[in-house]
Amino acid sequence: MIRGTRSESSARFLTARIETRYPSCMRTYFVSVSVALALGLTGCTSSHGTTDVASGIYELTVTTERDACTPSRETGSMGRVAVVSAVDVLNLGLQDGARVSLDLSNGFHAVHEIPLASCEGAALRREWSVIASDIAGNFTVAYNEEWSGVARCTMPEAPRADCRADLVLSYRNMEACAAPCTLTMGASGPSCLCE
Repeated sequence: MIRGTRSESSARFLTARIETRYPSCMRTYFVSVSVALALGLTGCTSSHGTTDVASGIYELTVTTERDACTPSRETGSMGRVAVVSAVDVLNLGLQDGARVSLDLSNGFHAVHEIPLASCEGAALRREWSVIASDIAGNFTVAYNEEWSGVARCTMPEAPRADCRADLVLSYRNMEACAAPCTLTMGASGPSCLCE
């Protein structure tokens, strides 16, 4: 079970190749990843076991814990996203189409501080932490975003004033994509191709 702490790990080896297409500029990126998934053992319990989060296609649902932003952050079903498990790293598809990598060395946690180019002095701080996983390969990520300096911005995705939103990203395993299959992400969404 992923707990966001360092512990002994067990490994499952598989290979995945990600193909990401950007139809607007007709560029295709290929990333070949040799995958050795090593997820930590559960915390202080009498029976220790591991849970694999496999590379594959997941249904992403976003729920709100607290949202002080206006307009509120989008919640509900976000559709299917691709998740890639690599050596001590989970690379996740996000609700906005972006991706983030969470690695064991940082406790499956990441923080990105992004200056907003279209609004001088404004910034977006995004933070992700894996908080739970289960035997079926489903997992949950605590996500928060904090907007600052946005009162004078006219970006459609920005809130009207500085704010913070705490959300939960729930990933439900729909289809594992293990070698020799290939995880492909295109304009129509992710798919697993087996030759």
